[in-house]
Amino acid sequence: MHLQKQGKVVGFTLVELMVTLSVLAIVLVASVPSFIDFFDKSRVRGAADGVISLISNARAEAVKTGLDVNIAMTGSGTLWCLGANGAVPPSGGNPAVTAAPCDCTNPADVSQCLVGGQRSAVERGAYPDVRIGALPADITFDSKLGTIVPLGTRALTLTSPREKYDLAIEVNPLGQARLCVPPGSLSMAGVVAC
Repeated sequence: MHLQKQGKVVGFTLVELMVTLSVLAIVLVASVPSFIDFFDKSRVRGAADGVISLISNARAEAVKTGLDVNIAMTGSGTLWCLGANGAVPPSGGNPAVTAAPCDCTNPADVSQCLVGGQRSAVERGAYPDVRIGALPADITFDSKLGTIVPLGTRALTLTSPREKYDLAIEVNPLGQARLCVPPGSLSMAGVVAC
């Protein structure tokens, strides 16, 4: 490419152009692993945030409405889901019906996984390729204090699509959820070690 400027020819030689393109190619190739790592971390972090949000909202709803809320977890590998189901309020002199586990495997079933009249679930396939570890027992939040019934700690682990990063979600007996990196796993910015 040549341009004329005040009677002089200016432009790039083929060698200069090839050197520039070679340097650009090297920079792009060097940055690809960083982008893949970024997306791997983002997927597992997004799934963990979705699960923690569901747990926190279920606990808050139990205390707010005065009705127990149950969270059921089903599936394995990359096909998993979590769904919250609130107890049925008392009516016609009958006591409240216990919060039963819901079936979150069918997102089209609008009669399942309802808390406060709204569907409350982390749907199957919402976080493709993120793996879930062994599932804990269902979590039921007490309507008065928001504690887990029966008292105990629940934990589950999510693994990134390339299985490089793990995040643990721990729910303490008071019903509070926290996100942490399990021992022996690679650290992630903004997430404390368990």
